[in-house]
Amino acid sequence: MSAMGIDAIVGLQRGDEGKGRFVDMLAGDYDIVARFNGGSNAGHTVVQPNGQELDLHQVPSGIVHEGVVNVIGNGTLLNPIKLVEEIDYLRAHDIDVIPKRNLFISSGVHLVLPHHISLDEIREAGESRQGSTKNGISPAAAQKADRKGVRAEEINNDVGKIYKNIVEGLQAQIELRREAGLEPLEEAEDIALDYIAAALKLGSYITDTVWYLNNQLEKKDARVLAEGAQGFWLDPEHGMHPYVTSTPTTTGGILLGLGVGPEHIERVIGVTKVVQSHVGDGPFVTEVHDQTLLDLLHGDKDAVDGEVGTTTGRVRRLGYLDLPQLRRANMVNGTTEIAVTKLDWLSRYGEEIPVCVDYVRKGKPYSVSPDSARKLEQCEPQYSNLEGWSENIQDVTRFEDLPEAAQDYIEFLEKYLSKDITMIGVGPQRDQVITR
Repeated sequence: MSAMGIDAIVGLQRGDEGKGRFVDMLAGDYDIVARFNGGSNAGHTVVQPNGQELDLHQVPSGIVHEGVVNVIGNGTLLNPIKLVEEIDYLRAHDIDVIPKRNLFISSGVHLVLPHHISLDEIREAGESRQGSTKNGISPAAAQKADRKGVRAEEINNDVGKIYKNIVEGLQAQIELRREAGLEPLEEAEDIALDYIAAALKLGSYITDTVWYLNNQLEKKDARVLAEGAQGFWLDPEHGMHPYVTSTPTTTGGILLGLGVGPEHIERVIGVTKVVQSHVGDGPFVTEVHDQTLLDLLHGDKDAVDGEVGTTTGRVRRLGYLDLPQLRRANMVNGTTEIAVTKLDWLSRYGEEIPVCVDYVRKGKPYSVSPDSARKLEQCEPQYSNLEGWSENIQDVTRFEDLPEAAQDYIEFLEKYLSKDITMIGVGPQRDQVITR
C-alpha cells in the first residue's frame, strides 16, 4: 500500500479475474475505495470474514469495511433503480450505507435510463446483437458521447428533464419493440415515475466527487484504492473491438473516471486468472474445447468460485493462460505487480499444464498479442507444458510451502512477464491468499 496517493486494481484479461476479492482483502487499509468505470453490467463477488458471499455491481467493494469511504466516480454509468436495490440488499445483510459518509455518488455520472435498457433489448433480439448484458450500458454511453445523456446532477435539480427524456425515449421505441418481437412495456409515464422515485432516494449521496477526491489526496494525504470493473480486453480503446464494453477498463480510465491527475497513481495491481475465462462472443485464442476437461474446469457452478458470470449467470468460456495477451495488458496499464487467482484449480489439468507463451500469425511469431479482434482470430497459440501437481493447496499460507511444481509455475510466469507476482489466490475465501 502506498503511503498516500492512488493504488489501482485492474483486470488484465476479459473480466471475471477475481478483482473483487483483492479489493475486498485490501480495502480495509485504505481511506477511500473508488469505482471509475462500468455500471450494473459489471459484477464482483466479495466474501466476508464470516464466509458470507455478497454480489455487488455498482457499489465499490470497500462498502463492507467500516470506516472506508466509497466513491462511484463520474466515469461509471449509473442505474438508480438497481443501485437502490443494491443498497437495500447491503442493509439487509447488516451493512450500513450512509450518504456522504461511506458512499458518495458523482454528480457527473451519466444515468442509465429505461429506454436505454429497452434499446439494448431490441438490439440483442436482432441480427446486430453483441452479447450484451442488456443493462442499457451501450445506449447510455452512446447518448453520453452524443451529448444527449442525463447526468446524476439532474436528480437534485430538474427531475422534469429526466421524466421527459424517459417518456419520449420509450414512446419512440414502441414500434421497434413490436418489430423485434418483444413484449410491450408498461405505460411510459408510469415507468418514468417509478424511475424518478428511485432516483430521488439517491439525491443525498450526490456531490462533486472530483473535488472531494482531489481535496483528500492533496490536503489530507488520503490513501485511495481505485477499483476497476471488467478487464483489459474489453476496453473500448485497446480491447478486441467490437467485442468490448463502453467505458475504459485500463489505468488511463482512472484519470478520466475519477478526475484525478496521473501524478497520484502509485501502484497498479493487475489481476489475472490462471484459468482464463470469457463471457460472450469474441476471439479466444487459447479456448479449451475438450468437454471432459471443461467439466472439470467449470467446477461447481453454484459455488462462489464457479465459472458463471456474476451479472449474466452465463457459463463462461474457458481457456489456457495466455501470456502474449497479458504482456499487452501490462504494457498499456503500466502494471507494477500481478495478483493471480485460482492457482488451486490448476491441478485439474492433470500431469501437464499448458501455458501459451507466443503466437504465430501468418507465419510470423508474436510475443505480444496483436491489437485487434481480427488479428487475434488469425493467431495460433504456441504452448509450453509445465509440470502439474495433485496436492490440495487451499490451506497453504506461505509460498515456500506450495508444491515445488506450483512454485515453479509462478516463477515461470514472473520470468515471462517480467513482473513480480505478489498475491496468489489458492481458494475463494478472503484468507486464502498467499502474499509475497
